[in-house]
Amino acid sequence: MTDITQTAAAPNAPSFWEDVIEIFVHPVDVFRRRADTSFWPPLLFVAITIGVITFATFNVLTPIFEAEFARNTAKQVAQNPQAAAQINAMKDTMLNVSKFTIPIFLIIGTMVLGLVTWLVSKMFDAKTTAGQGLLVASWAYMPRVLGTIAVSAQALFMDPAKLNSQLAVSLSPARFLDVETANPILYQMLGRLDLMILWETVLLAIGIYVTGKITKNQAIVFGVLIWLLGAVPVLRNAIVQM
Repeated sequence: MTDITQTAAAPNAPSFWEDVIEIFVHPVDVFRRRADTSFWPPLLFVAITIGVITFATFNVLTPIFEAEFARNTAKQVAQNPQAAAQINAMKDTMLNVSKFTIPIFLIIGTMVLGLVTWLVSKMFDAKTTAGQGLLVASWAYMPRVLGTIAVSAQALFMDPAKLNSQLAVSLSPARFLDVETANPILYQMLGRLDLMILWETVLLAIGIYVTGKITKNQAIVFGVLIWLLGAVPVLRNAIVQM
């Protein structure tokens, strides 16, 4: 006798493009579905998308890049005024090159973050693998796409004279301070309260919570630690400028 019992077909898993939306509203589900998949699709999506947006709006963002460059090289120019022309020439070269290399630096930066995420997770006995650390970091970078759109949109309508710092167009309390008069350390720490950075940190913690099978309390402590580690390079830069 023929067995007419049939097993109900499992619903199709959401596509990558659906998960690009889901990561903003149901990140736990995305990390559970994607835990054992390649990190390259989300990583390349973020890098290419941000690269295209930045390239398309590079002209309006140029005052920010020039202001940051001038601030970072101010001491060199003060110590050696004769080098000003050479430094300015280097600035023009760097600006031209950065138009095309932003995706590359994003890929490198995300991979570094992924490895740091994996290493820090071991402090909490997380079962996350190195590959999963890269995956978590890649998906956690998704808010940066929205952040890039927000920055570019602001730059289009703001007075170029006010585009004197990256944090001037950030979604952080630092945007309300004057970069020239504010305490550099306070300024940079307030910049770390940027909505997109906080969102990214939360996604990192959720990703480790899911892939590492740690407790929620451990995930919270992990997120705080990752946020503090991210402050180290910007604080170093602030101290150099003091």
